[in-house]
Amino acid sequence: MLAALLAALSALAVAACGGGTAVHSATVVTSIPGRTFVDLVPELPDDLDQTGTPTPASAAILPSWSGELVRPARARPGAGTVLPADGAVVPYLATSWSRDGAGDYIFRLRRHVRAPGGDPLRAADVAWSLERAIARVPEAPFLFELAHIDQAHPVTILGRHRVRINVTAPSPFVLSVLASADAAIYDSSLYRRHATGDDPWAVQWASAHPVSYGAYYVSSFLPNQEIVLTANPGFWRRPYYRHVLIRQIADPSTRLADVLDGTATHTSQITWAEFNEAAAVGPSDGARATILQDGPGVIAWQLNVSRGPLANPLVRQAINMGINRGELANALDNTNDSPQAQTIPAAFGQRQTVPFDPVQARSLMRAAGYPNGVNVTVYTNSSVAGGQVGTLLNFLYNQLIQIGVIMHTVYVDNTDQLLAIERRRAVPSTIGIITPLLGGAGFLLEQDENAALDPVSPAALEELHDPALQSALDQLRSSAPGPALRGLIAQAASIADQRLATIQLVTVPVQNVTRVGVTGYGAYTLPTIYYENLRVRR
Repeated sequence: MLAALLAALSALAVAACGGGTAVHSATVVTSIPGRTFVDLVPELPDDLDQTGTPTPASAAILPSWSGELVRPARARPGAGTVLPADGAVVPYLATSWSRDGAGDYIFRLRRHVRAPGGDPLRAADVAWSLERAIARVPEAPFLFELAHIDQAHPVTILGRHRVRINVTAPSPFVLSVLASADAAIYDSSLYRRHATGDDPWAVQWASAHPVSYGAYYVSSFLPNQEIVLTANPGFWRRPYYRHVLIRQIADPSTRLADVLDGTATHTSQITWAEFNEAAAVGPSDGARATILQDGPGVIAWQLNVSRGPLANPLVRQAINMGINRGELANALDNTNDSPQAQTIPAAFGQRQTVPFDPVQARSLMRAAGYPNGVNVTVYTNSSVAGGQVGTLLNFLYNQLIQIGVIMHTVYVDNTDQLLAIERRRAVPSTIGIITPLLGGAGFLLEQDENAALDPVSPAALEELHDPALQSALDQLRSSAPGPALRGLIAQAASIADQRLATIQLVTVPVQNVTRVGVTGYGAYTLPTIYYENLRVRR
């Protein structure tokens, strides 16, 4: 379940570099009165409810209008930005909160907030929505278990505008989980009116009509064409843009051309050659191309450490030392990649060492008992490195053959098929994208390294079983927020860096191509555009 979502996020991160060229033809945009933000995306989700199967499109788009108790704190956008830590959130549907000695959180809800149809926000909506998430949202059981939220009784209503989120043990991840779109708060009265005996949670109706208490609601949805968002009159402030049109255009050249000629306001996920073109010619056309953030997505090589040469830690150390990450980042066609070597990405403030030492790598191969080298099979697909997977693999092959590691590549272009193969433990190694779903460095460690918590986590698929790492992760997961937490994060990361079941390569930067003057973009662990924060600076 979680691996499927990770694959979706990975595809989202690398789709920015997918390619193709096309002759530009003007896009016909739905006529909408008032200020309208036009966002062009490569794909729209088929299901607008969080209970749907996670896809790259749903991971990118659904959080933009969902309404949660709290929202992730934003970092100032730009290359080299450092993202907030675990639990860094800001008020949204809740105005304030406190944590008691047992780890429960008490929230005060905003007053005078209404859904688009006029229903007021109540504590009962919070209780119903989180119960619905546990029952139907694919990622919710994992997220709630990680945060120790009591899945049998997640919410206690303390008053019309006060709730307690109940936990079974302290956790540093409660606020991060509640900031996820998977914990969105819905208009429960409206949903109940559309429920049936066969569909008590109104999943079928909500797939095209999600209704929360956020800044926007879906006023129109044409599958595979467009989503129209309209400002919620019951929201507590008035967004600059009255409407948001999210339009599906698969071809990146067409999307870029529409932004450059002013037909559209924003796009991303174009080829890096097109991005560099936009950076060069955009200002003369009233557009600009920037990097919102480097990572936290990382191109990584995940190794099955249960058998064969990769079970030998000396071989894994040799591979890690045999890769010149600086040259690799430069080889990926000006994609603004940067070297990444540690388990905690640079986006979370981790200084990256440069462990390149081919002489020592060859010595390690001899010490491991492989003086004549080893063969390693790698499974991957063409979306990795944004369509430059050939460049990536050729670089790695030419580097590693010098230390006696010969790569053999198997392409599996269907992501679901690759996941199925991985789950059968039939893959010796894979190269893909890993990225945290939410939160910071601690959340990333639990998500990727805690094989006991998630049977389809990267660590579980790598068949990594390390008692010291598991112990550190268990302590981390049940720690209260505070200074001791940082020590546990550093301890767990150090162990993971030593075990090297995952070899980090380079970061995945996040593009932003927009009309000049549009401000309000932010950097987040899960890259998201919160449209209500945007406005035009004259």
